[in-house]
Amino acid sequence: MFLQGFLGASTLPEWVTASFPVIRIIMIIILAILALTMIVLVLVQEGHSSGTNVLSGVRESFYSQNKSSSKEGRLKKLMTIAGIAFVVITILYFITLKIYNG
Repeated sequence: MFLQGFLGASTLPEWVTASFPVIRIIMIIILAILALTMIVLVLVQEGHSSGTNVLSGVRESFYSQNKSSSKEGRLKKLMTIAGIAFVVITILYFITLKIYNG
């Protein structure tokens, strides 16, 4: 309806309106996969500790301060990418719902 308001009802080809249900199903599957991926990534990540350990008094090493190239850094980047992809696909999904009121 939103796109039809700009383009007119007669300008949308039949294949566009026929493909919206398939596109929405694919988007829902992708959203489910991204949601499960984000859950797994959160569960795999370790907790953050700042400065010294309270019980042992051990200071953080250079390795723990420079985590961008470590496993934790890669997990954080993957989580960010998965979160952005989740938001973008969710917005696109609701745009397709607005376009196709079916």
